[in-house]
Amino acid sequence: MEPLRTSDPARLAGHRLLGRLGAGGMGVVYLGRSAGGTLVALKVIQAEYAEDPGFRERFRREADTARRMTSPWVAPLVDADPEAEQPWLATAFVPGPSLAEAVAAHGPLPAGTLRVLGARLAEALRELHAAGLVHRDVKPGNVLLALDGPRLIDFGVARDPEDTSLTSTGVVVGTPGFLSPEQARGARESGPAGDVFSLGCVLAYAATGRPPFGTGALDALLYRTAHDAPDLEGVPREIAQVVGGCLEKDPERRPTAEALARSLSAAAPASPPDPREALRAVRPEAADGPAAPHPVPGDTAPEDTAPETTAREDAAPEDAVPGDEAWLPEPLVRLIAERSAAGLALPGIDDTEIDASDATVPSPAAPEGRGAGRRRFLLLAGGAAAVAAAGGGALAVWGTPFGGGEGSGSGSAPDDSLPLYTIGLHADLSGDQKAVGRAQERGLRLAVDEFNARKDARFALAVKTADDGGDPARAPEVAKRLVADRTVLAVVGPTTDTTALASMATYDAASLPLIAVSPGATVLDVTGSRSFLHARVTDTILPFYLNAYLRGTAKSRTIGIVDDRASDTYGWEISSTLNRILRDARQPVVPKVVSALRTDFAPTLDALLDGGADSVVFAGYHDRAALLARELTRRDFPGARAAAQGVLDARFLSAAGDAAEGWAILAPVMDAATAPEAKAFAAAHRKRFDAEPERYSVETYDVAQLVLRTLGSLAVGRRTRPLLTTALRAATYKGISRNLAFDRTTGALVVDGSGIYLWKVTGGRFAYQGVAPYQVST
Repeated sequence: MEPLRTSDPARLAGHRLLGRLGAGGMGVVYLGRSAGGTLVALKVIQAEYAEDPGFRERFRREADTARRMTSPWVAPLVDADPEAEQPWLATAFVPGPSLAEAVAAHGPLPAGTLRVLGARLAEALRELHAAGLVHRDVKPGNVLLALDGPRLIDFGVARDPEDTSLTSTGVVVGTPGFLSPEQARGARESGPAGDVFSLGCVLAYAATGRPPFGTGALDALLYRTAHDAPDLEGVPREIAQVVGGCLEKDPERRPTAEALARSLSAAAPASPPDPREALRAVRPEAADGPAAPHPVPGDTAPEDTAPETTAREDAAPEDAVPGDEAWLPEPLVRLIAERSAAGLALPGIDDTEIDASDATVPSPAAPEGRGAGRRRFLLLAGGAAAVAAAGGGALAVWGTPFGGGEGSGSGSAPDDSLPLYTIGLHADLSGDQKAVGRAQERGLRLAVDEFNARKDARFALAVKTADDGGDPARAPEVAKRLVADRTVLAVVGPTTDTTALASMATYDAASLPLIAVSPGATVLDVTGSRSFLHARVTDTILPFYLNAYLRGTAKSRTIGIVDDRASDTYGWEISSTLNRILRDARQPVVPKVVSALRTDFAPTLDALLDGGADSVVFAGYHDRAALLARELTRRDFPGARAAAQGVLDARFLSAAGDAAEGWAILAPVMDAATAPEAKAFAAAHRKRFDAEPERYSVETYDVAQLVLRTLGSLAVGRRTRPLLTTALRAATYKGISRNLAFDRTTGALVVDGSGIYLWKVTGGRFAYQGVAPYQVST
């Protein structure tokens, strides 16, 4: 960063300017601080160009393109005003070097880093291309390196492939040495394949330290790009073929950005026959599908160190992924850390710009206590924001405690002499799943109350609830409210699959860790979210337990599967995975798909009986399970009847009546009211709420314990949203209901056999049977 010049303004568009990050023909890029204290890269068009309609239109399109990008590998747009007297746009500041600077200073990158770099940039291009746009200037200078992955920047020449308003025949758009042959020839149209070619050039440069078509006079460079073979000498063998494919002269022969991302994120070796390892293959993948979402351990379960949280000590592989600082070589990690720390010396915002009268920051002499004055708080807030910007986040400040009771704050008022952090709860508290939402709220509050009652607590905790009513249309706004509260460092929830999917992007954009307790959709683990953690197994894992129960406990020889289309993806994941498991085991199976419009299950049962089924699995929800249950009872069906957690609902009991008797349910939820291992939790729950713990209360309690222990393991200056996400993904915790450990790449729960339980309908109620087996007993 260069200092401001005398001609530069001190403030612009509500931002305090701190220095110059760069300048070009159109304008200047400043390092600025927003009114909220966040560091941003502020790009401003110079006054003389702002009067030119063409330049203003280009800037307007750049802002519009940046606004449409939600990929985690694109520096997110914070705000923009293309219509201002001096048009400007602000993106989140990334305190890391450009790829060009990194290679010039530290040389070529190792193979593992190259794979991650290429895969993440390809993912960014995939989103851009899906929006009908092309970047047209992918080059090392437009790639920034952060601790959790690269960021693609500068959409100034991004366009629809058919939009030629910026160019004319014979005009080259892009950077020579990193543009495609079609761009080198001055073609009026440059499609997505041109970006892939440019990315191939970028990867070759990052691997060797030189452009693949050399340097020199412009006309010679353009000729070599259009006609000569690329120089790939020194590109690691693991990626040489992929890079070579990107650099095909014929655009039709290049991979798409999606295929490129898949190739560079190549999956692990084939699964061995061990049943636990077989969990890797939970569902058939389509040609463009992701790798299996759940990492499955070997014979060693997560370290049993209850109740403390422990960081994993296994060395990061060479091809570590974003979210793990080891994806970059140590010198670059050190460089980014130094630049982040340099933010501590930057001026803060004016006192008048935020209301911090209730906020404090610990002084060096008292790391966890009240202390420093207002000015020191503002200074440190600014520096910490620079650290958080590597993951797109911002500093979490500490405010006044929330009130007691079940309205907004924790039941036990925390000590106001300690720094305060908040755990948010995003839940359905008034809709169809309000019982689950209420149970999760109580589990979270109980953990927070217990923590605040500790005499050795070094900080205080509060709970902030947000109700989406189970409506996915409301979920993003609820997420925005929690994100806007800078005291919230982590969020538990949402309650359902649809609300989780609807709100994930909002949390991800803010690098706010989101830990889901009850949703089970597999798609949640393959969205590429940097901040999502899945604290339960996905629905595709449950069929392994259904298989073990039916073939082992129930001794079924031919299993009938009813895939209810009314349950959409949930039913399909259960039925298709179980069908595959049984066929792989050469076990007779009779699958049957039922239309969502059908309410008469008699023909379905006829087909199952004709196929010789002696047991039935229903892949659907409680309401239509009751229809099948009554038909089975009417036929005096003697075999086992089973389902997954979608039927573990009191409405199934009331709708099915006596026909519900004997049904077995395999679900990722414990009965904390009767489970021996939850005895202490149940007693505390009864004392606090004068009620029995409901389903998902103890699971939420376990997640809350993981969060607060991980938060306590971080130094005070590192308690930010992005760093907490990283720490959570690296932590393990042996809870009451299950062991918690996550894949560092996806945030998926590591499957170790814990956390799945068997329930049976006995005497008109769901009777808890304990831990479910996942291997077929012999």
